[in-house]
Amino acid sequence: MMRIGICDDEPVFLEIMRKELEAYYRSLDLEVRAFSDGKELEEAVKKEPFSYTCIFLDVEMPGMNGFETAKALRDAGCQAPVILLTSHREYAPEGYEVGAFRFLTKPLEKDKLHRALEAVENEKRDRGRLLVSQSGREFYLPLNEILYFKSENVYLDIQTEKGRFLVRKKLKEQLAELPETAFFQEHRRYIVNLEKIQSFDGKEVALADGSKIPVGRGKRAAFQGAVIRYLKEGDQ
Repeated sequence: MMRIGICDDEPVFLEIMRKELEAYYRSLDLEVRAFSDGKELEEAVKKEPFSYTCIFLDVEMPGMNGFETAKALRDAGCQAPVILLTSHREYAPEGYEVGAFRFLTKPLEKDKLHRALEAVENEKRDRGRLLVSQSGREFYLPLNEILYFKSENVYLDIQTEKGRFLVRKKLKEQLAELPETAFFQEHRRYIVNLEKIQSFDGKEVALADGSKIPVGRGKRAAFQGAVIRYLKEGDQ
């Protein structure tokens, strides 16, 4: 069963989204759950934090706005891609702070919605596993547990949520094996998992585990572009 959540305070828009999703998937295995405010969605997700394929979330709602709701969902353990709905693109940096997956602008354009849904499907496929060889043995690391890669001469320090791994490999070789939409080399010695970034102060990024890594001076513009592409609906 595929479950998609939609949270918006406009009943008409909720119904439009429901019909568009049903038309796109054309499947009896699709369940669309509609919520009219952020608190209602938060309570539902707390009960079943791993049951949603993705969540569409309006930014401008009374009470808990979309950013506050998105943060509450992450705090509740929900890892489903959150697609923010807004008429103001300038909200993108703030959306990044709460781990938004994409932005869609209102009024909704069908082709952009479809591209966002395709991105969700690609994300599930791309964020698979990384084969790692260490001390004569091979094993897989889930990509969504990796925080960053750091070059240590001829070795790579792979920092994950569950520990550190040191492998003999070049940073450039590793970058070629990663999904380009999810990882970015923001420094000559580092590759960062864009999903794990909590904030960016112009010089460093703070990650989900509290660590900070530098962004090279010559990489900052490209890095900010990667951030926007990561959040946008995938026009490119």
